[in-house]
Amino acid sequence: MADRLMNRFANFARSQLAAYLHANGTELTVQNAELFPEGSFTAVIWGNGFASPADDPNREIVLAQKTESTISVERGRESTSAKDWNTGSMMANVVTAEMLNTFASARSFRVVTDSGSVIDPFDCTVAISFSKANQSISCVLPDAALYSGDVLTIINSGTEPSQYAVIIAAEGDTIGLNGITQTTLGSACTVKLAVIGGIWRIIGTGIFSPHSFQTFTTSGPVFSYGSAVYADASESPLYLYIQQNSAMTNVPVPVIKTDETDNSVFIYDTANKLLAELKEEGGSFWFMQTAYGGIVNLTPESGGSSGTGGTASVTGYYSLPSGISYIFADASVGYAYVSMGSASEHAGQSVTVIRTDTNSNPVMIGDIETSEIMLEAEGSFRTYVSSGTKWFRTA
Repeated sequence: MADRLMNRFANFARSQLAAYLHANGTELTVQNAELFPEGSFTAVIWGNGFASPADDPNREIVLAQKTESTISVERGRESTSAKDWNTGSMMANVVTAEMLNTFASARSFRVVTDSGSVIDPFDCTVAISFSKANQSISCVLPDAALYSGDVLTIINSGTEPSQYAVIIAAEGDTIGLNGITQTTLGSACTVKLAVIGGIWRIIGTGIFSPHSFQTFTTSGPVFSYGSAVYADASESPLYLYIQQNSAMTNVPVPVIKTDETDNSVFIYDTANKLLAELKEEGGSFWFMQTAYGGIVNLTPESGGSSGTGGTASVTGYYSLPSGISYIFADASVGYAYVSMGSASEHAGQSVTVIRTDTNSNPVMIGDIETSEIMLEAEGSFRTYVSSGTKWFRTA
């Protein structure tokens, strides 16, 4: 599998042999070597009298290694055999059946326990596992150019706030559009990434596990890592300053006051503008960073809804009122969060939440189970009914 991990590709890499290649030869020259990728690549050689290798029964697949001065080859790959090839024979960089089959079978789950581990392009799920409480682990993403475009899921399996993972882009790559090269994944958080337009992008998070948190007991900057921020002002008032993290664009994050004292938690943006003051235990402020570098207040009044006759079409934050049976959640321009509220306030009410858009922005149902429910695909839905003491899922 090692040679497949390092395979490179170049568009329209096709040329003619510049010299005779014996069946036992391990080095070759081509007329336009610059067309082929540096490093390891797979190629097919065929006679120049045929329009394509599919027409030449003597075609040969090779594994090539290109350096500044030579192209060395492993001959007769994938049930083909080494042949004598005349000057002028054709060679092209190709994707073969073995490569695709190897890739499909190798997509795997892997556990990372040490810093510095490099995630393989074949991994589809990676779990970060910790051996002690105060520990951070870093891991490096595969080259964006080598990734297939499928979703890569990384799970932080830690249960303490000091157990966090640092996800680092490979040299020359970035995470998001603003040039950052790493992001941090909080305890018990999950992040989903994909290569879009040649750039690693965060396309989804699981941020509402009970352990997905950062805890602040002193004033200072807050870098949102896709986790809840717990603010403990029991000793003195807290002044928290939200910092930009472009990798977390369009991800909702709550700041929650956890103490019973009269000390307030003050939340500011990077321009020192006061965004919110939390005075009571359990008071919360939701925010989201936009693609333009701004911070959006996601408190209930920032959402929108419309509809009649027991239905509502919602965007942003939406708190469930009585009399609504169907909610059409649209996250096409940001996010949608449906807060179901207390079951005692909605006794006997049945509610179905349906996602109506195809974007990767989050659609969430909250205040209903131990963690928020994510609706990830257009047309996905959940139905709940309140018994007066608890919400129960019925569909």
